[in-house]
Amino acid sequence: MSTANTASTGLHLLPEQDGSIQALAGEVPAVSVKGLVKFYGANKAVDGIDLVVKQGELLALLGPNGAGKTTTLEIIEGLKKSDAGTVELFGLPHKKARRLIGVQLQEGATYSELTCAECIQLFASLYGCQTDPGLLLDWVGLGELAKRRTDQLSGGQKRRFSIALALCNDPRLIILDEPTTGLDPHSRRDTWELIRLLHKQGRSILLTTHYIEEAEVLADRVVIVDQGRVVAQGSPIELINELGSEVTVSLTAPEEAALKDLPGVTAATFSGGRWYLRCSNPGEVVGELTLRLGSQGLKELSVNGPSLEDVFLVQTGHHIGDDDENNSGNRR
Repeated sequence: MSTANTASTGLHLLPEQDGSIQALAGEVPAVSVKGLVKFYGANKAVDGIDLVVKQGELLALLGPNGAGKTTTLEIIEGLKKSDAGTVELFGLPHKKARRLIGVQLQEGATYSELTCAECIQLFASLYGCQTDPGLLLDWVGLGELAKRRTDQLSGGQKRRFSIALALCNDPRLIILDEPTTGLDPHSRRDTWELIRLLHKQGRSILLTTHYIEEAEVLADRVVIVDQGRVVAQGSPIELINELGSEVTVSLTAPEEAALKDLPGVTAATFSGGRWYLRCSNPGEVVGELTLRLGSQGLKELSVNGPSLEDVFLVQTGHHIGDDDENNSGNRR
């Protein structure tokens, strides 16, 4: 990805076509969601979510599979209708704010018979805009693929191309739904740098991710949802500090080991074949584990200080990205 070009040129490719964007300065949030509710049959997938993204803020929306975050995003994007609640973008209803937002979907369809450049031009025309496909493709590291058909892109290239499409109308709010899924580590870091550059331009960004590190290094603020409700929000540092000085002792052990009542443990969670034990005295807990399981039972044991992953685990009972068979079929 050519970050030198992006830094010198800036992405402000499109002329202002009316006075609406200039009139949005001030305290009006980029996104304001109040009392959002969505049912699928008798199941309440979203249960009264309130959410605010300030202008110029990068907010990460996190939640286990089936927590309702995807449905919340789709309502904000205008792809689904809510059963109750309101959504405003820059103080406007969605229909009047379409020109101001860009959306990168988890699974976005493109026109397979078109080249990358042609597809960008088509998407821009739907907004009544003109843009430079070459510059956008260079931004996302696909500058040499302008003439390649979109159905000939690899999985990682398609992910980066979807970000280019989200930028074709020079949006003030960018919604990124798991933008680095399927990317190799190098491409993921390049995408982080692109997101940082967009953020530095003053754009508002709403991001979902299954990489906890991504939220920790990029987000100004994090909102965690579970079972259709907001269960925690704040900056990554604020959320981590709320855990105090406790550490996490983790080890591989069967669920029937029943470690929740272990002396010295303040919270215990079993996830992905491992136990995660919160405590203030890890030496005491390791000693108790040895007594209960024997030294041969202490498999892949580790002790870690508080992190955003710990916050997520405490608030939801799951590691981010874990499949939740009880919820994933009921919530979206």
